[in-house]
Amino acid sequence: ATNLPIPDTPVIIKEAGKYYTTNSNGIIKYEVSKLGHYTIRIVRSGKVEVFQKEITYDGQKFTIFVNEVIEKGGIEVLGEKDKTKLSRYTLGHDEIKRLPGVSGDSLKAIQTLPGVSPGIPIGLGPSSFSNISISGQPYRNSDRGDIVFRGAGTRANQYYFDGFLVSYPFHLGNQSSVFNNNIIKSFDIYSGAYSARYGYATGGIINIEGKDEVKKNSATVNINMFLSDAMVEGKLSDKAYIIAATRKSYPNVTLLKLYPEGIPPNAKYANYEDYQFKTGWEFAPGHKILLASFGARDMQKYTKAVAEFENENYGEKDSRPPIGLDRRFRTDGFRYTFQPNTRIQNTFSISRNHFQEFFEVKIQNPMTAENIFGLENVTTQTIVFAEERLSVELFKNILKVEAGGNYRERGITLKAENISQQNSQFTKVFNDLLDSNPIFRALIDGDKAKSKEVGSFLEFNFEYKGFKLVPGVRSDYYNLAGQREVSPRLSSSYTIDSTKTTFLAGGSIHHNAPPNIEQISSRVGNSNLKMEKAEHLAGGINQEIGDKWLLKIEGFRNIYSNLVVSDNFIQNPFAINDEPRDLIQRTNYVLRNPLVTKSLYYSNSGTGFSEGVEILLKKSKTPTVKGWFGWISYTNSITKRNNHQARYEQSENSKRNLLNSSRKLLAQTKIGTNYINYYDDNNLELIYDNDKTEYYDLDRTHILNMIFGWKINSDWQVGGRFRYATNVPITPITGSNRMNPASTFGLNLYMPEYSKDYNSYRYLPIHQMDIRIDKFFNFEWGYMNMYLEFVNLYGKRNIVSEEFQNTKPYLKNSNPSPTYDTTNSPYIQSPVRGGHLMYLPLINFGLEAKF
Repeated sequence: ATNLPIPDTPVIIKEAGKYYTTNSNGIIKYEVSKLGHYTIRIVRSGKVEVFQKEITYDGQKFTIFVNEVIEKGGIEVLGEKDKTKLSRYTLGHDEIKRLPGVSGDSLKAIQTLPGVSPGIPIGLGPSSFSNISISGQPYRNSDRGDIVFRGAGTRANQYYFDGFLVSYPFHLGNQSSVFNNNIIKSFDIYSGAYSARYGYATGGIINIEGKDEVKKNSATVNINMFLSDAMVEGKLSDKAYIIAATRKSYPNVTLLKLYPEGIPPNAKYANYEDYQFKTGWEFAPGHKILLASFGARDMQKYTKAVAEFENENYGEKDSRPPIGLDRRFRTDGFRYTFQPNTRIQNTFSISRNHFQEFFEVKIQNPMTAENIFGLENVTTQTIVFAEERLSVELFKNILKVEAGGNYRERGITLKAENISQQNSQFTKVFNDLLDSNPIFRALIDGDKAKSKEVGSFLEFNFEYKGFKLVPGVRSDYYNLAGQREVSPRLSSSYTIDSTKTTFLAGGSIHHNAPPNIEQISSRVGNSNLKMEKAEHLAGGINQEIGDKWLLKIEGFRNIYSNLVVSDNFIQNPFAINDEPRDLIQRTNYVLRNPLVTKSLYYSNSGTGFSEGVEILLKKSKTPTVKGWFGWISYTNSITKRNNHQARYEQSENSKRNLLNSSRKLLAQTKIGTNYINYYDDNNLELIYDNDKTEYYDLDRTHILNMIFGWKINSDWQVGGRFRYATNVPITPITGSNRMNPASTFGLNLYMPEYSKDYNSYRYLPIHQMDIRIDKFFNFEWGYMNMYLEFVNLYGKRNIVSEEFQNTKPYLKNSNPSPTYDTTNSPYIQSPVRGGHLMYLPLINFGLEAKF
């Protein structure tokens, strides 16, 4: 016991029916109506201690001694294993549970850490599993996805819950994570140089650990204007528990009912839902089993502008369901853990992850927006994942070894469904696409791919007198390429106890197989693609200042190679002519030409790098004590890519196509990054790589996050979050060309002209302020927390893209027009005098209660 006073602590006098809070000296003063026995309840860290006291005279004083409480658990954001500090960022549950602007979603705190930035908002276009590219710009070197870790690809990351695969960590548009906040025990964020256990990634790892025990039966309910969630947890026995959680959002319903005029014309708010279930049982000493099931669904509505346009022009609503995108996933897993003592642990896990996405595609007349036909692009992916892991502590607190292996089998299918004819031009356009576009043909006929990967790892953890050394090695085999790679990894640190200073350094190699079906498809891709490669290097200093302050500075450099990129020049001169449609419709042609030249569309030609410095300054506080807390994170980095593709002028392309139409390719080889083709006219063609190293599509030079919270007393808390980031680079539109009226049925249509300097322009920087106010009510049965959030306090409209209207010529500051992010930076528009609009914050009010 410390014998120290406990300030700002709730105290309930049951018989008096009154609630008090101790002052800075740990004292309360209260009045009772009569002498006698009273029940006093003291609430600390979610626990209630009960004391019986007798009041025998007026002015009586007494002291209550309570058990010392060690603050633990909550939710922590970790950047490596719990005993290492390299790329590790720790935030307590009290700090992030009420992070402004996220409705109590702790996982959103990930995006406030150094080296982490959101990808292109998925709510504005295809999801990360769609085979449709980011835009129609002449140059791109990225894909859509959720998160960018230190300049890596958005699809180069892996996400796990209790070691089981998660298809995506956030709902559409990064509005919310796919997990109930209360089921999370901790989560690890690995942004570089991570453990040899983790494979199948060249970017980052998010490993979420769920609650694994239940101390008492309870239920938690959270209801606000845009979503509701609930979680129940119960003890099945002293050694068994069950936990279930669910959530449902309804932003479209709320906004359309309360203030439909305030919805921006192109705003997209996804309706989403998710669930988690897990049960654990220690059926014998040292023997545990875990069953888990979790999943999510996202439904993307049309924008208000599209709905109003279609209703106005065609006089009736579209008969199809108002869904532009519908995606879902589900994971079911089983784990067995054997731990005979504290020094040995063996774990076996197996899970099945199923993902499905319906993405609606419309082929439209560019003049009238009239639909020619529509279809649903249906992508399905099933992953079976198994892992065996053994951990042995050879010398207590000095040497520990971990070894194991994992197996991953992926099956992906792509198929068009619900094809709808909506125009007389349907037959012609549809057949033209089938004849000219092999990707479209594969979509209509259906495409599939299957791959297997096997990994094994060995890692030592050595600690002695302030030194920590973690050498490891990982081996990965990828069956489609018949490729095996060995990846060494090493992290180290040295801590000076007297000054609480830790020096950090590490390096590692990582490999990841191509993630998309169009890349590895034998019909429209390159099934011989190899694994992508990344080299991570990091070093820095971790300085603790007193008990509450932390300063961390890290530098990093990541080198990327064998990146999968679109390739217009790679070909197979002797591919088997097995196109199903040709076998049926052009049988004689196939018999005469059993081998044909086939474009492979993708290659491992891409390279790149990312380098920068990260700074974190953090102030903590004890959860039960009033005061302020928060952190400032800043990242300065540069990320570049080179696709290594020859850049030809239009006239050069036309000349090359004309020449090659009269000759046949006999052989293709590569010297460095240059192709050499040999044709049947005995001539060689050199395709010279004159590509340039350009900014990465998702590069952000500066990223700043400022988070603060102030616990005024046990009843009130306020918090704020400010974020600033350099916008991503784009290739700007500099003019337009009028299309030939003969090819546009006499319509005046214009095609945009892009700058020759790719990714040379950036939109204005993004910035946003969020505020949250909390009011707490503590009761004998639990607590209630009312909160009010002002999301995007000053209504900042952050540009994420631009839209060119083909019916109008280019006009600076008019066409193209900007598109604003309404998912990460939502706002409400309100008309004012003079026909102008005022942009206001999105207001969210909610109530959380625990019973």
